[in-house]
This record gives sequence, structure tokens and C-alpha cells, in this order.
Amino acid sequence: MTDSVRVLCCVMMLLAVVGCDLVDPMRPAPHADTDTFGNLIEAVPDPSEDGVWIATIRAGVPRALGRAEQAPPTPDVSAGIVARVTVTRDTVVTVDDEPAFVMDIGPGTEVVAIPVPGTTTMLGEKELRFEAEQLMDFETYARWRLPKLELAGADSPLEDPTRINSAGVEHGPVPVGDGRVLYFTARLRRPTEPGGSWIGAARDGLRPPGSDERVFERSFRTELGPDGWSTPAVVEIPGLEAAEQIQVTWVSADERTCMVTISESGGEPWVGVSTRSDTGQPWGVVDVVAATEGGDAYDAVMQYGSGGRMVFASTRNGSSDLFIFDPAAGPAQPLQPSINTGGMEWCPRVGPTNELYFVRGNRQLRFQDGTLHEVRLPGPHRAVVIESEPSNDGAWLFMTAPKLRPAEPDLDIQVAPLEADGTLGTAIPIDDWRP
Repeated sequence: MTDSVRVLCCVMMLLAVVGCDLVDPMRPAPHADTDTFGNLIEAVPDPSEDGVWIATIRAGVPRALGRAEQAPPTPDVSAGIVARVTVTRDTVVTVDDEPAFVMDIGPGTEVVAIPVPGTTTMLGEKELRFEAEQLMDFETYARWRLPKLELAGADSPLEDPTRINSAGVEHGPVPVGDGRVLYFTARLRRPTEPGGSWIGAARDGLRPPGSDERVFERSFRTELGPDGWSTPAVVEIPGLEAAEQIQVTWVSADERTCMVTISESGGEPWVGVSTRSDTGQPWGVVDVVAATEGGDAYDAVMQYGSGGRMVFASTRNGSSDLFIFDPAAGPAQPLQPSINTGGMEWCPRVGPTNELYFVRGNRQLRFQDGTLHEVRLPGPHRAVVIESEPSNDGAWLFMTAPKLRPAEPDLDIQVAPLEADGTLGTAIPIDDWRP
């Protein structure tokens, strides 16, 4: 056999081997990301990686969809498919609207797994694999994505204006002192379907918006006494009665100065300061903060002992970033690149040692001693919290927690004990908090 023939034979054999490998039916192949419905078979720790679990789901149409007389479009699931779902510390696991541990979900529970984009593959014809961005029971998913589906035990709206949390949107907590005085912002939540009723507690200053108006939003004050929280009272700012949105974002420890974000019809948000001589007096007329006169500024807070130095958010550079303004140092400047990124940074808040809390996207972060930390509630998976601010004594962290609902999330306020190293204890709804 000549050398040329020998080389040709080797090449043909190599191509044959490679070709067999390319058509191997058990090689994982990219697959479109899709919400996967089915029954949980089991969830077990991944022996190859700490903090990771593998949930096995037998794909299928949920029973409630099969029973519905006018069922929404059913999931496109082929019979016999099994999904092997990777659940990590970054996965949001929810059961009955509350954060949960995947290992505590009982076998047979109807669940929905939502993949991290780009992670889905198919092994053969019957095994789907992906990393879960979210994993939830079907009833939680239905309240979010299938509101017309009637489920036994579905929540009824909370409309009690004497409480803080309702079925509407309560967010942006601003604790004063040890947290027993609380300012927060509220608005009605959008209807589930066009033409439906707006959802939430009927509070002063709130009403459904007109076709060319923003959703009306107001801040409220409440105080914790022996019998619980007082009925939240609207924060009245003179001269701004017609403003669509008024949000208190910072209050001094003596409650004589506050910072507010104002959004008026057709205009960009702006930041102002209101003062009063005594806590028993009404708030005074708002003065515009000079550093924000160009508009497009919001979420302003003063630093502790700063002599007027403040941090605020703005989209003036094309994306929501954080800026610092020092009256003695000239115009406002963007914060450092480790804080401002190509994502959206918003809701700056400061703690008693001037540690900076802020939100990037939907992740709560803390910048302290030159290091960036993620703020996490205890548990093996990520619970989504935003808009966090510590009490003035640093003992408690107040935060906003979303519940998945159609049109927009139902935001509620929670509070958790805060350790000196920044770790958190178990969060509870603000209405139940009794320190």
C-alpha cells in the first residue's frame, strides 16, 4: 500500500469516527428555552458541587388546566419527557408565594421551572436539561401568569387602609430612629386585565390615573405603638397637591427635614427638600436641590454627618446610575465603576456607618469598606428583596419584597434583624413586626 493510499484510508477512518460522534443521539443538543410544567419526582443534592441540587420533573399538563372549561393555551410538552433541572443558590424557589427550599417540596407536587436563558439542552428525545432561574409550585405560577384560572384557596385582595401591606404596591421603606417610625410609599396596582379595577387599599391621594397620567403615588407615615402600627397618614407637601407622584426617600432622625422625589405631569422627576420647625407642624414648601435642577433625578438620601453631601440616582448618562453631590466639591459626580455598571443601579440608601445600599437590576447590594456584597436573606436559594434601608441604630433592615402577579408585582414591606457583619435573620411582614 502506497503512502498516499495509507493516508487516505486514515483520513476516511477519522471522518467516520467523527461522523458517528456528531450524530450520537445521546449528545446534549441546544434546545429552545421554555417554561416546563410537570410533577416533581425528586430533588437531590448534586454530589459534584456544593450548594447545587438536581430536581427531576416529569413533564405534563397541570391538572387545573385540564379541568378548566375555558383553559388557557396548554404548555407544549411532549409525552414522556423528563426534565433534569439544576437548582442553585441563585435560583428563586417559591411555594405558595413564599421563599422555599427545593428539598422541602413534596414528590408529586405540580411545579413550573423557568430556565436561565441559554442553558437548555435536550439529551436524546426524552430528557430536557437546564439551570432554573425560577422554580415554583403551579398555584404560584397561575396567580402570576394565568389569572383567569380559578384555583381553590386563591388569595382575596387586601383592601384594609389601616394596615401597611395590601394587595396594592407598598414599597420604599424609610425607617426613622430604631424603626418604630416608618415612612413608605404606596400606589394602586394595575388591573389584571384591560378595563378592570385597580387593586389595593384606598388611601388618601391615590386614585386610578387618567389615560395621559402616571400612576398616582404618595408617601405615608406610621408609628408603632403598644397596639401595633397607627393608621398610615399621607405625607402632605404644600404646593404639590396636583403632582402625580411624591415619594419620601430620606427623613432626618428628628423628623424635621425630608427629601422627596417629585414627578409632575409630563416632566422628569426631580428632588426637593422640605423642612419644618417641629414634628407637630406640617411640612414646608419643597426647595429644589441645586444638584438636580436639570431634572431626571430621584431617590436622594443624605449621608450621616455629611454636612449636606447626598447620593441620588439619575439616567442623565443614558442608564440609571448613582451620583454623589458634595456642596463643597462642585457638580454631582457619578460613583465609581465598581458601583455603576452597564446595568441599572437605583435606590441608594445609607446605613449608620455610611455603608451604601443600592439595587442593581433586581439584586440588593451593599458597598462597605471598599467591597461589594450581595444582601441575602437566610436560606439555600435567593429570595428577591429590593429597596433596603437599615434603621438608624443598624439593628434592623427594612426592605421591599415582590409577590408575582399579572401586570405588575404586588410589593410588600418586610423587616429582618441585621447583624454587624451585614448578614440577615428571618424577614417578617412589617405589619407583624414587634421588636
